[in-house]
Amino acid sequence: MSERQLKAWQDAGLIDAGTAGRIREWEAAHHRPLGLWAIIGLGALAIGLGIVSVVAANWDAISGETRLAIHFALMVGLAGLLWRYLPDAAAKNDYFNDGALFVAAVLGLSFFGHIGQVYQTSSPLWQPLLVWLVIFSPLLLLFGRGWPVAGLWLAGVLGTAWSHADEYGRGWLWGQSMPQPAWPTLYWGLIATPPMAVAALAAFMRGRSDRPGFWRLLEQLAMIVILTGVSIAIIAGGWDSGTHHVVGSAVIRSLALAGTAAVIWAFRQGRSGQATAGILAVAAVLHVAQALLLGVEGATRGPWIGALFFLLLWSAVAAGALFARWRRLFQGAIALLALRIIILSFELNDDLLGSGAGLILSGAFAMAVAWGTVRISRRYAPAERNGE
Repeated sequence: MSERQLKAWQDAGLIDAGTAGRIREWEAAHHRPLGLWAIIGLGALAIGLGIVSVVAANWDAISGETRLAIHFALMVGLAGLLWRYLPDAAAKNDYFNDGALFVAAVLGLSFFGHIGQVYQTSSPLWQPLLVWLVIFSPLLLLFGRGWPVAGLWLAGVLGTAWSHADEYGRGWLWGQSMPQPAWPTLYWGLIATPPMAVAALAAFMRGRSDRPGFWRLLEQLAMIVILTGVSIAIIAGGWDSGTHHVVGSAVIRSLALAGTAAVIWAFRQGRSGQATAGILAVAAVLHVAQALLLGVEGATRGPWIGALFFLLLWSAVAAGALFARWRRLFQGAIALLALRIIILSFELNDDLLGSGAGLILSGAFAMAVAWGTVRISRRYAPAERNGE
């Protein structure tokens, strides 16, 4: 803590001279030499890079079976350390706990890739990812405490679903004729639902686990993925081909969003749970409504329809954030709304004069929105609440 900040607090009457002195003493006793730790970290990084360089230089000279044996031995050794020290480490140091879990999970994930390299297997990516999830999910979910483990596990879930969908969906990007699943409506509906399932699981476990912070992080990450996915679907709605299974798959995804909202509403009583459930409910309605409008020709193909759905979604996010007193999310949502309105002004004005006038009006509107956002957030969302 800086001396300047302490003096400012003391001058403002928030702390007295005695309290400021005790804070200085505590900071001096717990001061960490960042420069020394930085040098130690650079030294460790240099050693690690040197080991990697030595191994890489002699990679071809080492037989595949030997490399796999060394890799497997590292995994077994780390598993033994986790078995012996993980309970104590979890109680003492969350960073060490999550660091060990993260390294173990990454070693396991890379082991499958190593097998594919040695034996030249041609299995699709989703198969080793699914096996990795089955093996490591119990370890990560039972002992994880922070965002590294939560993010890695959720990335594994999303990567498995994405790589499986890539077998059928990449042809859409390149205009190729790709094989389609047996039931395309059901498949394209369910393949996008893992984030909803993760959010519902996390909401259910938050009040039933001794690690509520971990499940809160996992729920927040899943919500970020959901909102990002729905936003991308709204933005890319005009590019959709309008095939016959679009509406049906959108209905399935909307039902998943609504089901997640119901789970969160039931198991997370309070402003935070109500706000999250409300945002998901609005997203469900908007998603299926947009799918229904995709089949309507004419005005629904204009730029304003996508902008309208985007504005409605993030207005709901802003309202929910204000209700739950999430100041940063409220300000971020308002910023996205202002940015989307500015982009819309360019989309609706083709000539230079119209674009210039629209830009001036949009800029003035954005400044007014920013001023109003700060005023509203200070009054109705004064601070973040750690437990929410």
